[in-house]
Amino acid sequence: MSNFIFLNKKWPALAKLGSQAEMYLNMDSNASMLKMRMFGEQIIDILLAGLRIEIERFATQDDKIRLLRTTRINGAIPDLFDIVRRHGNKANHEGYESKKDALECLKAMYKISAWLYIKVTKDTSIQPLNFVVPKENNIQAPVYHMEDYVKEKEDIEDEHAKEVSEVRKERKSVVETDEEQKLDKQIESTLDLDEAQTRKQLIDLMLKDAGWNTQNTELVKLEYPLKNHKEAGKDGFVDYVLFNKKGQPIAVIEAKKTSVDPIVGRQQALEYANTIERDHGIRPIIFYTNGYDIYMWDDKYSQPRQIWGFYTLNDLEELYFKHKHKEDLNKVQIDHAIAGRPYQIEGIKRVYERFESGQRKALLVMATGTGKTRTVIALTKGLMQAKWVKRVLFLADRDELVKQAKEDKNSFKTFMPEQISCRFTGKNADNREATLYFSTYQTMINYYSQFSVGFFDLIICDESHRSIYKVYRDIMEYFDTHIIGLTATPVDFIDRNTFDLFNCGSEDPTFNYSIDDAWNHIPPYLIEPRVIDVSTDFLRQGIRYSQMTVEQRKQVDEEGYDGDLIEFGKNDLEKKVTNKETNRYILRTLMEKGIRVGDHLGKTIIFAKSKSHANLLDALFNEMYPQYKGKMTAVIYSGVKDNEILIEKFKTEEFPRIAISVDLLDTGIDVPEIVNLVFAKPIFSKVKFWQMIGRGTRRCDHLFEDGMDKKEFAIFDCFKNFEFFEMNPKGFVPSAQKTTMQVRFEMMCKLLETYKEKGQSEICNEFSKKLQEDIEELPTESITIKKNWKKIEQVKTPGYWELLSNDFIDKLKLEIAPLIQWIEAKDNSDTLTFDNCIYRILYDYEKKDQDALIRDVNITMEKLSKLKLNLNQFDGTRELVKSLLQPEGWIDLSYEKLEKIRVELRDLMKHKGINPSSFVVFDIKDSGHILKEISAGTVLYGSNMEPYEKRVKEAIEEKLGNQLIVHKIRKGISLTKDEIEGIYSIFDEQFVYSIDELSSKTDIDKEDIISIIRKFVGVDEEELSSVFETFIQEHHNKMNATQIKTLELIKNDIAKNKGISFAGLFAAPYTSFNPNGVDGIFGKMADEVFGLIAPYKTSYIS
Repeated sequence: MSNFIFLNKKWPALAKLGSQAEMYLNMDSNASMLKMRMFGEQIIDILLAGLRIEIERFATQDDKIRLLRTTRINGAIPDLFDIVRRHGNKANHEGYESKKDALECLKAMYKISAWLYIKVTKDTSIQPLNFVVPKENNIQAPVYHMEDYVKEKEDIEDEHAKEVSEVRKERKSVVETDEEQKLDKQIESTLDLDEAQTRKQLIDLMLKDAGWNTQNTELVKLEYPLKNHKEAGKDGFVDYVLFNKKGQPIAVIEAKKTSVDPIVGRQQALEYANTIERDHGIRPIIFYTNGYDIYMWDDKYSQPRQIWGFYTLNDLEELYFKHKHKEDLNKVQIDHAIAGRPYQIEGIKRVYERFESGQRKALLVMATGTGKTRTVIALTKGLMQAKWVKRVLFLADRDELVKQAKEDKNSFKTFMPEQISCRFTGKNADNREATLYFSTYQTMINYYSQFSVGFFDLIICDESHRSIYKVYRDIMEYFDTHIIGLTATPVDFIDRNTFDLFNCGSEDPTFNYSIDDAWNHIPPYLIEPRVIDVSTDFLRQGIRYSQMTVEQRKQVDEEGYDGDLIEFGKNDLEKKVTNKETNRYILRTLMEKGIRVGDHLGKTIIFAKSKSHANLLDALFNEMYPQYKGKMTAVIYSGVKDNEILIEKFKTEEFPRIAISVDLLDTGIDVPEIVNLVFAKPIFSKVKFWQMIGRGTRRCDHLFEDGMDKKEFAIFDCFKNFEFFEMNPKGFVPSAQKTTMQVRFEMMCKLLETYKEKGQSEICNEFSKKLQEDIEELPTESITIKKNWKKIEQVKTPGYWELLSNDFIDKLKLEIAPLIQWIEAKDNSDTLTFDNCIYRILYDYEKKDQDALIRDVNITMEKLSKLKLNLNQFDGTRELVKSLLQPEGWIDLSYEKLEKIRVELRDLMKHKGINPSSFVVFDIKDSGHILKEISAGTVLYGSNMEPYEKRVKEAIEEKLGNQLIVHKIRKGISLTKDEIEGIYSIFDEQFVYSIDELSSKTDIDKEDIISIIRKFVGVDEEELSSVFETFIQEHHNKMNATQIKTLELIKNDIAKNKGISFAGLFAAPYTSFNPNGVDGIFGKMADEVFGLIAPYKTSYIS
């Protein structure tokens, strides 16, 4: 006989579910848990109805359990529901089998159903209440999978709704009589509904998720006694103590009621840890929890923080290993064969100093081509050698970038071949043997919760920008680890949320090395472009019949076009119209003026405006240059088959030499051999502009056949982009993109506010209901939502919705609307977009904004014009759509009319057709060709040497004759007595310049003749850079990041001023680091630093 047979009297569907779960217990525990999950989802609705608590349409089981926790019912009830929910979620994963867990679910639901049945019916005849463990039987039950669960849930939905409705009607009052309260107490006692026990079950379950077996008394001890706790003669008890395999206590867990903030238990847990350390000589890690929220406190090394699961035994043992063996990061020997440039060493030092200070996140901003990957590899290697890190996760947003970091030339595989690496794809989700994991964000977001929270010691987030914050933040929140963000986006253009994600102040990353720093370094670390303006009348003005020459008009007329209709602006090019001859001119210019390597055009990227534009350029090139037999070009954009193979060939093989790309190669691609870039599209984003320039800035030694290095690259600017950014330095900064769900939520808030002001309460109620439905859809498993659940629970309070104060509506707009982005929309995106169109029109109408109304109606009419009205789906609405394609259809607007339009058409908006192509293709002779080199701005090019300085330099070099003297002065090599006398000898009556004149012009003491000469002949910048780099590499483990930065400043000072005044080292900018200047900055190392720069000392006239 089933334990749930008593339910047949009232809720037969539940009785059936309970009986089936019992049947499956011994043959398919997974199916049994799925049945109990459904049981819990059904019975909680009945319970909430009995309590007269309204349930929102899309409320999850977790939402409903949270609601229960706000009531005065026995705290064990929501705990039992949560236990079954957690087991049921596990049962979603095929292959998960646990008879013990399934039995725990059965017992939990038995207690709840018996308690609720008596509470609702007052029928005590089912007592005594004794659960009987189902016996094994030979009945062959049908196979039961998740799809069966979904179907069964749909099948019983109507019956379930009826049961809920009946309970709601029967429950006239939420106030219980004394007799009912007495009965409740009796049943709770009989069923052993003890909140302390159910909370323990919840914590046991979370510990089990982390691999701890609470039945193993060697590793997990409950109610662990502490002798003489806090003072002699007083004993204490710890809720849980976790032990390692050596029998040492390595963690304490303090448990509080689920209704209590776990922070209440922090001090108590700290005192337990103190006593355990006193008795065992080992400092345990501190956890405190209420069965839902978990906090961890490794109090000797870091501040308390919320985490999203318990550490596994392995996680804790490795944490203790790090405590015992990790070294001071300030003394780590950085591998300068990987990252030996001074700025790279400084960046690594900045991160190390941040981590040593207790911070766990860092953001490195480094221009494209300056070696972000090499820097982070050297940084990681140092962390591993210092025993701070064992396992690393590298994340990027594209497969190509993941592959590049894992196994290309400058990759982890190259520089850390001894490490076991794993390209994580999901198919190998059970791999726990590697030390280096590489994944896209898109893959890891689906699997991160299968790892323990402490599994990774370091996460590296490549290209850290707004999209990470918006979509993949849960990955970074879930893992309790050190995190390093990498980006090439200039500081001015990094979103504030990105700085927040890495705990950095606004525009204050951990380390910043800009493209200007790299270009202005002596010698430059990045290659500068030569910019060529490639322009025609059509590219400048668009294709307009009124502006055409007589010959062009004749061509158009002969093709049969109506000249009055030819009115295309320059932004319409390659979007609505194209001209083949204009594109031929672009390709011809590239082939004739582009930088060549050997017998062929050097590696080139053409940035096309659209996929059709890329295809056209490819076809035209092969028409114009058939001798290459189609091997010269490769079209690369999203959707092209074997993109990765094409990119790899472009990077490593002789052909293809021209990559025609749409968006895909704008960022990340690392091909130092690129010497030509064609901007065949207009660019409005400054970030994208710099990213595209960055494709050519990488140095490439010995690129040319004569052994010459790459000294420049060419940019062919076809759309006046450089001119645009000269006039608009920041470009057009896009606003943060919002999801259609968030936009709809915000529009509904505006409309709610509007109708509240108008006093139209019925319409307010409609929007209130819609907004609450959206709030109920928030994914409770999302870590971001969990972190904000108190705000969410607060706005669910019915009283707020009844009052609808301005403060409350502001709270919805400012605090809740940003969370809506985390909802995975159930509706088609076209459906949601149409909702927003109608809501905008409604808002414009109510606000009497005629201009906005006309604009938004036109936008909506354009969307409606794309519908395929010949489909059967439009049989009842075809005439409505046709009427709305005319302006007259939008007369006499009202809420009722627009809501009718929205409801009837929203689900039909997905039936869009592809309109007959209105794309116009011309092949007209273009005119007004301009081909000229242009200045890319003072940021790239410094001024030439002043004429006077140039004349003096030439005269000195000619007069001295002995170039060895000039060579030694430029390199900072000491001169012999004879060489110095030789310099003085040239200043006789025949020499046009006197020592006094040159001393006066340079402000250098005339006794310092070497510095005067060096002021004109300059310094050997490569030698200077080499000397400083060697010094930094040899001494970096004795220096901090500020000292390294100071050396870079000194070096640049010498290069710029062709010498350095020692007095200047005790003034700004050096005193901004320490008031005592270089002495204060370097302390005991100051003498070594002065010895390094002594050859360039200059004595200025005081």
